[in-house]
Amino acid sequence: MALVPPPKGAMYLFDYASPPLPPGSYRIQAETDVTVKGTVEKLETDSYFDVVGPRFNLAATEVAGVFPPRNGHGPYQDALAQVAIKRRTLPWERPIDAGAPHPIGQPSDGQGLPADYPTPWLALLLFEDGEYTLMQGVPLENVVPKSTFQQLGSPSNVLCDAVEADLSLVQSIMPSKEELQLLSHVRWVNKDDRELSVEGSDGWFAIVMTNRVPSLDAKCRACLVSVEQRTDLVTVDPPPSQAPLPTFIVKEFQPRDAGSMTLEMSRLQEVKMSPGASRLIGLQPAKARLVLLHSWQFVCQGNGTFFDLMQSLDVGMIGKVAQQGQPPLTDTSHLPVELQDRGGTQETALYRGPLVPFVLTRDTLGPYHSADQARRATPEAGVEDISYAAAFEVGRLLAAADARLAQELMRWRRQAYQQSARLDMIANVQIALAIPAGISALQLAHDPLTPIFSTAAASVLVKGSGPIADRYGITVAARTPGLSSQNLVTSWGVTLQDANVILGVKTPGTLGVPVTSLVQTPRDNISLNAVIQDTASASRLISARDRKIQNAVVATGGSL
Repeated sequence: MALVPPPKGAMYLFDYASPPLPPGSYRIQAETDVTVKGTVEKLETDSYFDVVGPRFNLAATEVAGVFPPRNGHGPYQDALAQVAIKRRTLPWERPIDAGAPHPIGQPSDGQGLPADYPTPWLALLLFEDGEYTLMQGVPLENVVPKSTFQQLGSPSNVLCDAVEADLSLVQSIMPSKEELQLLSHVRWVNKDDRELSVEGSDGWFAIVMTNRVPSLDAKCRACLVSVEQRTDLVTVDPPPSQAPLPTFIVKEFQPRDAGSMTLEMSRLQEVKMSPGASRLIGLQPAKARLVLLHSWQFVCQGNGTFFDLMQSLDVGMIGKVAQQGQPPLTDTSHLPVELQDRGGTQETALYRGPLVPFVLTRDTLGPYHSADQARRATPEAGVEDISYAAAFEVGRLLAAADARLAQELMRWRRQAYQQSARLDMIANVQIALAIPAGISALQLAHDPLTPIFSTAAASVLVKGSGPIADRYGITVAARTPGLSSQNLVTSWGVTLQDANVILGVKTPGTLGVPVTSLVQTPRDNISLNAVIQDTASASRLISARDRKIQNAVVATGGSL
């Protein structure tokens, strides 16, 4: 049976949300019995996988919202700080310690919490200015005690952020196991509810609250810390109501005499002496460090809550003329303001906030892309109304000041660029593989590409690549400098047609067209006797032979 989401303006609360599979290493073992020719054979296979989740670092995008607002100023002295996490199972994904859950009450008696109620491994601590020190990029072994580091599995090369404070202060504000269970819950809201949900979420949030209220006129910092395996700080029972005694570490101690030692020791409420200490140099308050996952600041100031301020409004000012200390409001709750337009002309415009003593309808002309699009003239007074333009500008500035929004915008732009590059790649592959034009690139962007491209590639192989246009490479050979017809025309003085016939390229003959042979010059037949009777030619040959012999004799030094 599917759960029905809560209506807008409402929410469902749950004590906790168990993860389907806690983080860790797992093995899947599969066995199959196969019968081969009447023989049963067992096939076994093992597969391993890891389930990972935030542990020592938490991405800013995992935080859906915080209260009090980040860098906010207001009367928060009666409010408990809280953080909303998109990962609804995160506070219960890891055990707080290696032991069994603390039995707080019994399921049968109806008192307290069930015995198997999980304890979160996250805690939200509230510090005031001057009570803490933030540390960034610290090795994990320098943050947690040695025994805790071993219980965490001794992970190597882990850097994390940390918060450091006095041990006595941390012990006084650290929730017990029972309080941790009560300070965390799951909230389910309608994802279309813009007042309770955030964009892009499924409506489920894990809420972690603090157990300390801020002081008036104090600058506070809320720190979401990890208390996994921190049995040195998290106790079973709640801490005592009175403030704990401060704890000091004495480096070296050397009393003057026994009496002075008793007097000096009595001045300290609790002293931890290191082994082999001999003389007193100075006292240092003991410190405690915690793995810091997320933090934000706010200032607690003001003399009343929003409800108190609204109750003290003087609605009788509406429609009155200007008086000492009171703004001149029109009967429509508008405030006349003087402004200067882009042309330098001074004009009067009206402004009105969202707090009016009558019902207003929502603006249906949006969304807007600039503040100028929200400027309009009021039909009541006939002058310009800049109320929506001012609201647009305030919202834009608030959005620009939100670091998480800037990260989301950069991620959106990065994903859009990657998707555009992927579509271009798909289009090129579609052309190269001759994929049918009926399959659009948008469809390929959402469908699995491997079977589509495999089928297209197989079709191309079956059809073949077609006939080869230049099977014997004549066109390539024609580009060789030594086989250029134009070079033969220049060097030998023959016609271009004769050069083409000699090289056998770029002629109709290569395409199967018959080629006529060249006309030869007619010559008379000469017999051997006629050649022998040509004494002049024979004399020239004899003279040439004698010169060759004489040159050889000279070259060899007369020893031929």
